[in-house]
Amino acid sequence: MARSLITLVLFFTAALSCTYTYTVFATPMPCNEVARMISPCASYLAGRSTILYHLCCGGMTVLNRTAVTSSDKMTMCNCLKGVANHFPTVDFSRAALLPSLCGVSVNVTITPSMDCNR
Repeated sequence: MARSLITLVLFFTAALSCTYTYTVFATPMPCNEVARMISPCASYLAGRSTILYHLCCGGMTVLNRTAVTSSDKMTMCNCLKGVANHFPTVDFSRAALLPSLCGVSVNVTITPSMDCNR
């Protein structure tokens, strides 16, 4: 039973990643989609979990692949800042570690005061 549940979660994560890979390059991802992609990270970012869920890192990977141009990155950054305001319990030291823990390389430290124009 546990093995089939893990297989199902991995399948949906892979399917979600493939879907977004093919659809998001045409237009910037709307902020509500950015919020949806990082929502699996909420318990880790709030300090309620010490383990990252696969969906969290999957969402981070998709977001990283989506932000290709400077304009995309600026839009994504502003979305993340806006989303962060709705998570008052975010531990920003954990948020800063999240990209590296998920194997994603970003050029900005995730804080509420990050400058999205750079």
